[in-house]
This record gives sequence, structure tokens and C-alpha cells, in this order.
Amino acid sequence: MMHHGNCHGNQVQPIVCPPEYRFNDEYMPREIPVIHPIVNVNRHHYVDVPKHYYQETTEDVMGMSIGPGGPGNGYGPGGGVGPEFGGGYGRNCRRRGRSRWF
Repeated sequence: MMHHGNCHGNQVQPIVCPPEYRFNDEYMPREIPVIHPIVNVNRHHYVDVPKHYYQETTEDVMGMSIGPGGPGNGYGPGGGVGPEFGGGYGRNCRRRGRSRWF
């Protein structure tokens, strides 16, 4: 009869092979921040829009003189008084000498 295993003098050392790996892959989500910088730029554009200003002046000129008898009696505009009547007394005077009012 034959004995297997631990027989005297008949002992065999087992052969151990290198390990084989079996991978069971599991995937778990992991958030990674991805930063997208946004720069808001306020652009100012000038648009030329006309704005009108009026410079107002006031001038005092002598008007027509009306005497006691009304116009046309030698005292009024018939005598050529004032620039509008071409008489030479006033601002646009064409006559030499001084105006009778100044």
C-alpha cells in the first residue's frame, strides 16, 4: 500500500506560483474645479450731439422823436433821426461830428 502525503523521505515541497491579479474596477466621480474667468468691460463711447447756446445781448438805441404836433412836423422821423431812417444819428452814423444825444 502506498501512502500519499507525509511519508518519510518521500516529502515534496509545493511549488508556489507568482500571484495573478484580478482587477475589479470601480469608478467614483470626483469633482475638480475648472475656473473660467470672465471680465466685464464697460466701454464708454462719446457721441457728439450738438447743444446750442445763444448769447444774448441788449443794445439801447434812440428811437424816433415825436414832437408836440405828431410825426411829420419837423420833429419826427421826417427829420431823418436814427439809423433806421438814414439820418446819421445813432449807432451806424455816417455823418461827421457828434450825435446830438451824446
